[in-house]
Amino acid sequence: MAQIIYTTFYIFFMILQLVLLLYMFSSWFNGGERIKNLLALLMEPILTPVRFLLKYSIFSNPAADLSPLIGFVIILFLQNFFEHLLQ
Repeated sequence: MAQIIYTTFYIFFMILQLVLLLYMFSSWFNGGERIKNLLALLMEPILTPVRFLLKYSIFSNPAADLSPLIGFVIILFLQNFFEHLLQ
């Protein structure tokens, strides 16, 4: 039973990682506003707390939004955590 839960979380974080990559790459291109809005709708609940924490850290940078990068690292850490639980 635990194996199924760990596998589910691993796959969830893998999909979340891909959606975050699409969100980051979509900001580089013009057009596709419906897709950008959908990706923003999916990613903003994750990135908003990261932005809040960045606002009070030494990494606060008005020129660049580092929250997707830090969110990607957090998701990658959680994915690796559940991968190690599977072994």
